[in-house]
Amino acid sequence: MVVPPSPQEPTPGREFLISGPFEGFTAVATLLRRLGHEVRVLDCRRKADPVTEVLAGVDGAALVGLATYCDSFAFLEEACAAIKAAHPRLPVLLGGPLVSSVPEVVLGNPAADYAVLGEAELTLIDVLERLLGGSLREPDKVRGLAWKDGRGVHLNPPRPQIKDLDHLPFLDYSIWPNERAIVEAGQIMISTTRGCPMRCSFCFKTIPQFREKSLSRVQEELAFLRERTGFSYTWLNDLNFNLHQRRAMALCELMKQHGLTYHVFGRVSNVKPELMQALEKSGCVGIWFGIESYEQAILDLNRKQINVAMINSAVNTALAAGLAVRGLFIIGLPGETEAALEHMVAYIRATPFLPLCKYLVPFPGTSIYEHAVAAGRIADPLTFLRFLSKRVVGDHE
Repeated sequence: MVVPPSPQEPTPGREFLISGPFEGFTAVATLLRRLGHEVRVLDCRRKADPVTEVLAGVDGAALVGLATYCDSFAFLEEACAAIKAAHPRLPVLLGGPLVSSVPEVVLGNPAADYAVLGEAELTLIDVLERLLGGSLREPDKVRGLAWKDGRGVHLNPPRPQIKDLDHLPFLDYSIWPNERAIVEAGQIMISTTRGCPMRCSFCFKTIPQFREKSLSRVQEELAFLRERTGFSYTWLNDLNFNLHQRRAMALCELMKQHGLTYHVFGRVSNVKPELMQALEKSGCVGIWFGIESYEQAILDLNRKQINVAMINSAVNTALAAGLAVRGLFIIGLPGETEAALEHMVAYIRATPFLPLCKYLVPFPGTSIYEHAVAAGRIADPLTFLRFLSKRVVGDHE
């Protein structure tokens, strides 16, 4: 299993998000190992010559799986071609958000054979059971799989998402070649939910159905990971921590019991003083709010389902509780005017929080991307994916 390199330059304090173990990748590898498969992870993110690293690591493999992200397409083209040149009969499979968002473009160009779309666990189990002598038996029967032959790319019916997240095994970080560094860093990423019920125009959702782990499962998982890694700090990767207040309050208590320091991501639409106070008292050092714009018409046009009054209330409530607040903003959303941008800048300057402003990018899988393709703004999706692979995001943006 291959983690591709990234052109990203992490902003100060966020280096771990670029170099640390990816949670979704770890979950898939953990399940495969638990089922008895030998899993080898090739982490190419900090390699000077990642393609050579991949070629050296795939000898003896029955299947090569490459994760795909929005900034990895150029690497995928080069790595898949190199693998097929050296091992023509070795099946190559893609997975992850990029290929799940635009499978025809991504699978249709690199020299890969198959792609898992959406949640990978159950589909991969099916794939491995059907893998015989370098080829997949009846690929058209595997739900959630894309595959290609001489006639082109074929998309099978989607596979239903996993209903009960409690059935998944606890994450096994020993699959990573830098496990010792993970333990020494003392920080990991954890999710207690999957999916998101929102429909924001700029966000791609390859896992749309929202599901929660039970609180008892979360308690057991925290205890397991604390014992195995000794971590003391975590990014709670739940996209909407405060979606359900009662559950969020219970999670605060669990984090407090384990003596953890953590960050959360939240929506401004459901921010109560008692929850913000519970976060601060339980070890939470900051909350990230997806604000995007300070103009109501822009929020409505981009389906944020929030209003400016909610933004003001949420930020002020979190600050009053003693939390560090980070506001996430997007410059260039549909409907934005110079006056709207100036209004947003004025709000940022007047508010004692840490803003993170990024230019809009029509990522594949978003409705903005679909509109850009339909309008001819993205004339060639293939060229656009290569551009994203070279787009460096860092402190300067």
